[in-house]
Amino acid sequence: MPTITDEQREASRLYKEGHPASVCSCGHTGDGANSGHAGIFPCAGHGHCLIPGCSCGKFRWERFREPYMVKVGIHP
Repeated sequence: MPTITDEQREASRLYKEGHPASVCSCGHTGDGANSGHAGIFPCAGHGHCLIPGCSCGKFRWERFREPYMVKVGIHP
């Protein structure tokens, strides 16, 4: 597994403040602003899906979104 640099970690943090980065196994976004999942704790992501018609009861991490990977230098 590749090691993430401090620069990539900082880019990740800044990007996630404005964009959801992860995708749930239900197909909707997870953490970050405009997340498709409600937070159980005072942070976005992790809880039940907010998308109408989706019955996902808990965020189940599947993958990162491609724009996030490109932004932090992890190419799909």
